[in-house]
Amino acid sequence: MFKKFFSLFMVFLLMPMASAGQNAAKECSELVPNGWSPSLEQTQTLIEDELAAKARKNQRFLTQTSQGMADLRDAQLFVVYVQLMHFLDAGERRELFNEQKCWLSRRELSARTAVDSKGGSLEPLEYSEAFRKITEERLAELEKRLTEKQTNTEKKQIKDERQP
Repeated sequence: MFKKFFSLFMVFLLMPMASAGQNAAKECSELVPNGWSPSLEQTQTLIEDELAAKARKNQRFLTQTSQGMADLRDAQLFVVYVQLMHFLDAGERRELFNEQKCWLSRRELSARTAVDSKGGSLEPLEYSEAFRKITEERLAELEKRLTEKQTNTEKKQIKDERQP
């Protein structure tokens, strides 16, 4: 269910970029309207509440719920990444792209390394929990950078407005 949600989310976010012509790109330099991001908090709360209510049910439920949370965090990371790209110049975008590409490779390896129950029924649960935690750390890092860029942009706009 969460994989389908994430896949659809990615398609709808990326589809306009793929189909937009160069004229449209010139007319609209923004990829995502400033301040817009999908509302994922309700989904996150629902998953967390369901996990708390059924925590002792069965292994499969725990694994699916954990994977759902990991997928949700990955979607949130993607949104913040795209929003941050908006505030960067071409060189900074390339740098962030390369940084993110390397981070994605390391995340996979780090999550696999964190698994203690290799081959056991707990392996998928341990993997998705590690994946989620690593993603949350990166999400916090990019959110901080985005906030800094937004603040600097706002300060520059105010300064520019004050100058005659």
